Amino acid sequence: MKVGTDGILLGAWVSTEGAGKLLDIGTGSGLIALMAAQRCAAGGDRRFHITGIDIDAEAAEQAAENFAASPWAEQLSARHAGLAEFVEEGHDGAFDVIVSNPPYYITGKSIIPAGEARTAARRDSELTLDDVVEAAVRLLSPTGRLSLILPTAREADLTAAMTRAGMAFSRRCLVRTTERKEPSRLLAEIYPWGRSHKKVETYPANQPPAYSEWCRSGSFHWTYPKNGCHLPQNREESYANCVETYLTIGSEEFRKLTGDYYL
Repeated sequence: MKVGTDGILLGAWVSTEGAGKLLDIGTGSGLIALMAAQRCAAGGDRRFHITGIDIDAEAAEQAAENFAASPWAEQLSARHAGLAEFVEEGHDGAFDVIVSNPPYYITGKSIIPAGEARTAARRDSELTLDDVVEAAVRLLSPTGRLSLILPTAREADLTAAMTRAGMAFSRRCLVRTTERKEPSRLLAEIYPWGRSHKKVETYPANQPPAYSEWCRSGSFHWTYPKNGCHLPQNREESYANCVETYLTIGSEEFRKLTGDYYL
């Protein structure tokens, strides 16, 4: 699979601080897992281990090859396994960090071509947001967190899944391609309610005025982005302790975040 900006963003943005065991759900080529390994190793501690799982056998094989060729081969492992299968193996509470670049499109609601691996990886027929969030509740350690990247159009879907699973935001970053455009991607770090967590602020919160006002007031009158998908009316539990930031592709902040991972 090709290297995409979304994978680069998530791999650079996810917090690996204090992480001994990490899980990459839907690892694909292993890009995000490799980026996480690079960041963990940069701290000088080799006692971490990252597992990448993928339901696609060819993707898992490609990830295994990439892991073996990396400087962190002993700290990385790839598994050909679906998420439900992996959860049933009994890894409850085992992971400090879980990352996932889950499917973008809701099967039956989005018209996209079928038949190729990259397209199939973007469908949620095999892996829904509820699947990822519910699995994270079981798999995360007491101080663990789940990090995702999604189209902003699916924030309401994510928040609904979080509410059902009993999770809340600790960090959110809205990403836009240019200063003039509405954000198109959401980077989200979430954790189960009632568990301790450490908020990590990465960039100044320089959101557009309308969005900043929505964040402060909790108003549900804003529709964001302009796709008819209203954000949740009650933000108290899901958003109360959230660090919110904003990032533009190509900006100095973007280069600072991703610069170590581009050749």
